[in-house]
Amino acid sequence: MEPHTADRDALSEQAARRALTGRTTAPVLPALRQLTKAELLCAAPPPARSTDAGAVLEALCEALRGCVRRRPGWLYAALPVGERLPVRVRPALLQAAVLDCLRRILCRGDAAVVECRRQGEGVLLCVRGGRGGGAVPPLWRRMAREGGGTAVSSAGPGFAAAAWLPCRPGLPMQKAPGSESLLGDRFSLPYVFLSEFCAGPDE
Repeated sequence: MEPHTADRDALSEQAARRALTGRTTAPVLPALRQLTKAELLCAAPPPARSTDAGAVLEALCEALRGCVRRRPGWLYAALPVGERLPVRVRPALLQAAVLDCLRRILCRGDAAVVECRRQGEGVLLCVRGGRGGGAVPPLWRRMAREGGGTAVSSAGPGFAAAAWLPCRPGLPMQKAPGSESLLGDRFSLPYVFLSEFCAGPDE
């Protein structure tokens, strides 16, 4: 058994015990977040498949508006309408990279912008808000490497991180997770990454 699998099984068992006794699963989520990041960063190269970046982010942002405890308008999404943006990145990695930035922005109490659009022969993804840390976040570096693109970050205000990924229309397309499935799963990535800012699926 892989070490990460054993750790995830232990955390799942701990969360289940808490849920059965009527206690919140929130204390388990920070460890699950670190484990999820480690899994995404250390995973072997995935099969050659593409992800519709616009569809993944549309579902993610819709879910976040439904679960994050913030006033309307805290999140603005500038996403394509009716246009596929196929990139060679796992949907979970794409979601996690964006959520990692949004977590830092929410901790500062700032508003956030998620932008995704075609630029030349590729896709430009940008998360704005808060203050960048200078170094490119690890999840963004992995996403850029996996997708064959580049990623940058800012040391000042303006944007947290940005990435350019080439379009890969010739690859089989992975199905994007819907907003309802993200909202209904207490261990989906939005809850794992933003647990202290979210109302759970049963609240």
